Amino acid sequence: MDPSPTVIAVAQLAITVAELDANRRAAAAAVAEAAAAGARLVVLPELCDSGYVFDAADPAAEARSLAAPAAESITLRQWHTLAGQHRLVIVGGFCELGGDGRLYNSAALVDASGTRAVYRKAHLWDKEKLVFTPAGAAPPVVDTEIGQVAVMICYDLEFPEWVRLAALDGAELIAAPVNWPAYSGRPGNGPRR
Repeated sequence: MDPSPTVIAVAQLAITVAELDANRRAAAAAVAEAAAAGARLVVLPELCDSGYVFDAADPAAEARSLAAPAAESITLRQWHTLAGQHRLVIVGGFCELGGDGRLYNSAALVDASGTRAVYRKAHLWDKEKLVFTPAGAAPPVVDTEIGQVAVMICYDLEFPEWVRLAALDGAELIAAPVNWPAYSGRPGNGPRR
């Protein structure tokens, strides 16, 4: 591994629910900008492709209409291409339709070789429970060109044991796509934001 410091970019994007093409363009532009600044790892937001706060009367149906299986995801294919073009690692969130027919708030670690890991959020926050299925698999730790990178999503970070699992598995860095929409007060059971 290269002993020089690794540049990591965390992209904050104005993503919009149900605007898949626009959200993908915004992500691609952020990756290109980060690469131009020397980034070797780019972390994109949670549910970067679909948008986060579903607005429809039936948020689960809206999310399902925006979801894709990881193996068929246009978003993950785009990240694979971008990772190869810019010689970097991308971790980002996407709306996944599992092979079991359930919806998952997922994140993928993608590099020039392809999708290296897909992680499904275990600790759902507030109204996410009405849309997504919680997963139970521990955060994956992937050996990348920049070191051992663990993947988890947003609220998962609030659980010390979950983070400890990644550390015990050798993680040198945790990449966690996050989306903290603006809320007043303290909705549901989540932490203050």
